[in-house]
Amino acid sequence: MVQIARLAAGSLIMLTTMVGPGGAAEQQFSCKGQVVQEMTNPAVQPKPIDLNVKLGDTNKLFITTGDGKMLAPRITSNNKIQLKFATKEFVGEYFHYTGDLFLIYNSGPLARLNCSRS
Repeated sequence: MVQIARLAAGSLIMLTTMVGPGGAAEQQFSCKGQVVQEMTNPAVQPKPIDLNVKLGDTNKLFITTGDGKMLAPRITSNNKIQLKFATKEFVGEYFHYTGDLFLIYNSGPLARLNCSRS
């Protein structure tokens, strides 16, 4: 009986740690990075990108840019590994386990950001 209780408790702990991106709680992230480009001119530094990202409990995504612009991207898919979304300006892919966020702009550039919970 004690073994069954321990096994059940261990299973519950494992289940709660595995529930991440699909959980019901709102998640907030601070993301920082830059556009990744060929270094044609080393004197020109890429412009830094700062985003505040909020993933709501109803699978809604809100992004605030560093200059205060609010975006409400459309989520195209969300699973344990990856969240994909789209705006008029770019397509985004966020990886839940690593915190990496990639933005693929319609004009061609690729941006890589690292996100941490805020």
